[in-house]
Amino acid sequence: MMNSRERVLCALNHKEPDRIPLDLGSGHACKFTKYFYVKLLDYFGIKDEELEVCHLPYQLVYASDKVLDLLKCDVRNARLRKVPQEPSPYAKNWDTEDSYYVINEWGTKYRMPKEQGLYFDLVDVAMADANSEEEDEKFIWPTPNKFQPDSRKELEDYRAAGYATTISEVYGNGFFQTGPLVYGFEHWFMMMASEKKRCQQFMEKLLQNKIEFYDNLFEVYDGLVDVTAEADDYGTQNGLMASPKMIREMILPYHKRLIEHIKSKADVKMTLHSCGSVSDALPDILEAGFDCLNPVQISAAKMEPEYLKKTFGKDVTFWGGGINTQDTLPKGTPEQVRDETKRIIDTFAPGGGFVFSAVHNIQDDVSAENFMAMWETFQDNCKY
Repeated sequence: MMNSRERVLCALNHKEPDRIPLDLGSGHACKFTKYFYVKLLDYFGIKDEELEVCHLPYQLVYASDKVLDLLKCDVRNARLRKVPQEPSPYAKNWDTEDSYYVINEWGTKYRMPKEQGLYFDLVDVAMADANSEEEDEKFIWPTPNKFQPDSRKELEDYRAAGYATTISEVYGNGFFQTGPLVYGFEHWFMMMASEKKRCQQFMEKLLQNKIEFYDNLFEVYDGLVDVTAEADDYGTQNGLMASPKMIREMILPYHKRLIEHIKSKADVKMTLHSCGSVSDALPDILEAGFDCLNPVQISAAKMEPEYLKKTFGKDVTFWGGGINTQDTLPKGTPEQVRDETKRIIDTFAPGGGFVFSAVHNIQDDVSAENFMAMWETFQDNCKY
């Protein structure tokens, strides 16, 4: 029988392992939101576990090894311990009578209601009024983090225990989606259409800082990372946010340069996290050097599992897509959850190239009963 790492690497190389690899709680957009995780802890009868938030806006938590072991997950995510540095001049947090507020190191302002608040929503950006290259130069870039050398031991222990390892933290966001967090969505998209030079200058600086981030990362974790991810949402429910031509010519060349640098430093597989309908851009995404697609939003247009597997299954690993988290998992009956999970496994599994996870992070509106119906169906149908 394979160990977890052998199983994941076999699937990534488009071969059939002993069973489908499972990632629930570790990979990029494969995690648990805080309030769902509390339900899961209660289901397993785990008391007094301290919650550690790993992504503030989405309210995601690190899953404990105890929970991941109970779920028989094959992947472990590193908790990146950063070397302290000077705080960003933008960084600030406060609260009012009804809301919590945070401004992060990118100058992006978020708000979460105190009453029934599940996420921090974006409400303002640092460069909303910037209209020239001269004004762009006033932006204060976050310094790429360095990492504490002793945090390497966590991944060494995971490797020794036979788990596949992943890094899901990124510097900023992708080359398409960092701009909106600095300039605002409408502003950035108009810049892409009418001020190409300004966008290129921004993305060039972003690329150099991302390279520094990965250099710092591999300085500590060299030889211990199997999979890493870049996040760059291109899709909506119905199609791409920009034309395939714009994505191919303006965005993916930066990803390609970054991936070439990463793969020159480490033997890793690269995942693109992109929500929505991205099948029209998938040939170019693969050409840029990505190996895996996440979260595989099967409810979006032209993202049906049968179409994706037939068209791209030999070239990309589907890391996700195991069940629709917008509809079936939160709203369906346990029987509907089982039926959809079985159908998707039967579609994506043949020939390898599939790591089972739900479509995106497990949200607060999912019941423990439906989650376990998905998990039990996976366990009953995961062997090749």
